[in-house]
Amino acid sequence: MNEEKVLKLFKRFAGDVIDLHGLKCIPVSVGEFGTPHESIIEFYPIQFKIKNSNDVPYYYPIVESELYDIVEEFSEYINVNLESEVLLDKTPKLYFNNEVKNKIQKVFDSVKEIKFTTGTPFVGYRRWVINIESVGFKTEYFDADSFYIKNNVVPVSATKNGENVDVNEAINEYIDELLPQLEIYHETERYYQDIDQVIVQYPLLSADYVATYYDTKFIR
Repeated sequence: MNEEKVLKLFKRFAGDVIDLHGLKCIPVSVGEFGTPHESIIEFYPIQFKIKNSNDVPYYYPIVESELYDIVEEFSEYINVNLESEVLLDKTPKLYFNNEVKNKIQKVFDSVKEIKFTTGTPFVGYRRWVINIESVGFKTEYFDADSFYIKNNVVPVSATKNGENVDVNEAINEYIDELLPQLEIYHETERYYQDIDQVIVQYPLLSADYVATYYDTKFIR
């Protein structure tokens, strides 16, 4: 197969630049035949570079997925196995512009305390409150179908059954005793659910197949 000819045909089919909600995706080459991304079926990857002059927030698997739909249509047209591949180089895989960052931070700022209960009816319940203050956030682990955002917080004070206690005692109880018993999305749904309403506003950050998690990281 003539890779240069396929690239020229693709550009005639889809254009020299594909605009995904303001993100410019430029087809630059056709890669070697094989199975990148651990795919079972071998194919030629049409490779794209990203130009983000419009400062669009994005998550790279969603970008690749949207490009895939275009490439798949072209693939059927010329009857050659093709796939989309984004060449990130130094481009971040997950990008938030200032607008998104400010909206997310506003949600984190609004969460002032973490309340939880440990113990049993037999030994008695311990009702805890950790008062917190967000000092920013950062993205953590991400893969092809999920990403995590950590709310960095300073623990201001803590109580147990209404009495003041050392904040480290409360944090240790929360991290070591409570969280291991709960689902991974506990904090996402309990404290930070409003971030979902931020993410869904941006087409290249939100998709049905992408899970998002928002967790607390104590600075101490």
